[in-house]
Amino acid sequence: MAESEDSLDLPPLAKGHVSLIGGTVSRIDPIRDRMVLRAFGGRDVTINFDVRTCVMNGDSVASMGDVKPGTRLYADTILNDGRIFAKTVRVATSYARGETKGQVSSYDPDRKMLRVRDAISSRGFSVQVTANTDIRSGGQSAAVSSLTTGTLVDVHFRPGAEGTNLAEKIEILAQPGGTFTFAGTILSIDMRNGYLTLIEPDSQNTFDVGLSSVPANVRAQLREGVDVTVNARFDGTSYQAQNIQVVPTPNH
Repeated sequence: MAESEDSLDLPPLAKGHVSLIGGTVSRIDPIRDRMVLRAFGGRDVTINFDVRTCVMNGDSVASMGDVKPGTRLYADTILNDGRIFAKTVRVATSYARGETKGQVSSYDPDRKMLRVRDAISSRGFSVQVTANTDIRSGGQSAAVSSLTTGTLVDVHFRPGAEGTNLAEKIEILAQPGGTFTFAGTILSIDMRNGYLTLIEPDSQNTFDVGLSSVPANVRAQLREGVDVTVNARFDGTSYQAQNIQVVPTPNH
């Protein structure tokens, strides 16, 4: 098997927490073994891969040759040599997967129907909120009234009667106007479009943060591999940095 022989020439992957990144492939470069996903908020995330990457299409083993621009997928990623690397790529074979991340577009209290714009496909998706739906925000119970338009949510659901999807758990990730503090390492920075991608060391979660409100003298200190603390505001579409502090490098 050529793939197994090739993988023997590569070092083992770094161990660490796995972060799930979903998106629609906008570009793929089979020569450099990397692809660009258009993720939530329209940001591009570059993900590397090689023969160690396992590709699945449903229950069948596939290859990166099956991944084309426009393919909707989820990738289990780690930080490997300072880059986002896909350990596993799962091609989305159907829209309803039991979980969806997106933004609340409306809530009908009479029908108890929540409408969410899927983060990956931007398609509308409806789930019914029941008395058993567990709604959480920051690990605490939250009221259904917290599901305001523009709120970013992670919805776990199951099929119900007559094709209705029933929400089992709704986690509120961010609400418009909310402020958040991120601490991590800059994975990439795009000064032209005004944003950086940050990865948190403990969770390995990645975040795209806009830089339009950051002073030029602070932006000049930002580069890949720098540790920073970011205070950001969620404006209903993306995180916008209000303040960025570069973490001093300890002297050895």
